[in-house]
Amino acid sequence: MNTLGQEAAKNSAKDCPTDQKAVVQRGCRVVMDFVVRLVSGKVVDSSEKSGGPASFVCGKGDFPKPVEEGIIGLSPGEVKTITVHPFYAYGLYDPKKQMLVAMERIPQPIEQGKVVKVPDQLGITRPAVVRDIWPGAIMVDFNHPLAGQALKFEVVIREVIREEDSLENEKEQ
Repeated sequence: MNTLGQEAAKNSAKDCPTDQKAVVQRGCRVVMDFVVRLVSGKVVDSSEKSGGPASFVCGKGDFPKPVEEGIIGLSPGEVKTITVHPFYAYGLYDPKKQMLVAMERIPQPIEQGKVVKVPDQLGITRPAVVRDIWPGAIMVDFNHPLAGQALKFEVVIREVIREEDSLENEKEQ
């Protein structure tokens, strides 16, 4: 968690205004619908796929930093599209995370583009994408499939709650 997120976590209730129109500020609980798209437009995640609107404290680091900063000042019902650089999402693509593996080390069926579980350089079994297949060996890639890609978050603010109020509601239930 970054310093901003740590400060927000410590001061969450006191930072969210109580006497103003409900707008997102650091420390407020936010209920938000979202759709995450690649630059091509392909949907890679959404609140609908994840079981409903996301509920989180703004500034604690539950969403990429540009999203949490980008929603500050929004009110319920407002919509915004925020572009997230790969650095803040799944990281930059790292060609050093590719590895040549002997075919016999992979017990499951192998198909180019599919995810397989394979031991990395330290012997830890991790998921990797099959990039190339040769007789007796395959090239696997341990980068996240979305590494190096910018993401577009389309967000709709549903509710803004003071953190104190949300904690009181949880105690009552």
